[in-house]
Amino acid sequence: MLHSKLVKVVFAGLCGLIAGTALFFPWATTAEYFANKAALAASEKNICMSYSDIFTEGLLDKEFVCSGVTADLPAFSIKINEVRFDPFLIRSILSLSLKGNIYLGKGEITTVTRQKLKWTSGTAKLSVKDDILYFDDLTLVGDVAAKGFINLFMDTGKIAGSDLTARFPQEFDRALQMLSNLNIMTLTNIKPGEWRITR
Repeated sequence: MLHSKLVKVVFAGLCGLIAGTALFFPWATTAEYFANKAALAASEKNICMSYSDIFTEGLLDKEFVCSGVTADLPAFSIKINEVRFDPFLIRSILSLSLKGNIYLGKGEITTVTRQKLKWTSGTAKLSVKDDILYFDDLTLVGDVAAKGFINLFMDTGKIAGSDLTARFPQEFDRALQMLSNLNIMTLTNIKPGEWRITR
């Protein structure tokens, strides 16, 4: 009986601690810190990243929102109107690793030739293990579409592994074939406008 009461008291205490942390932790400041850190890391790789605003929504079920995201790379630029990250707080704390879902709003890729590839929405499951970012169940919907997974090394941003089926406008097939010839990743042309990206 005493053991049962003790377990209930400990459980109630843990619930109170988690609720207090979720309510009073400076989530917005923390989100801004990590966004700035990511932008700094990207700049070291000649990628200029910026965002117009970052904030959190929800009380216990937190969601991080970053709007007006841009990334300028040597060969192309990316614009996303909104990126949402829904962390699995309890699961992440218990496993001591980051886990959650990412939701992308409308966005576009602009190439050096000023051609635009647009999407309407995107989702992925994010996790971190051994300094690798895992994007599983990745789905992108729009003129450019994709389905599969991609893993990135956190220190370099290079692809650690991937298996994506992607669809592009057919006029990009020639450029993708040239990219395939560089052997950066394995690009297999399944049919006009559709490619499999593996590594």
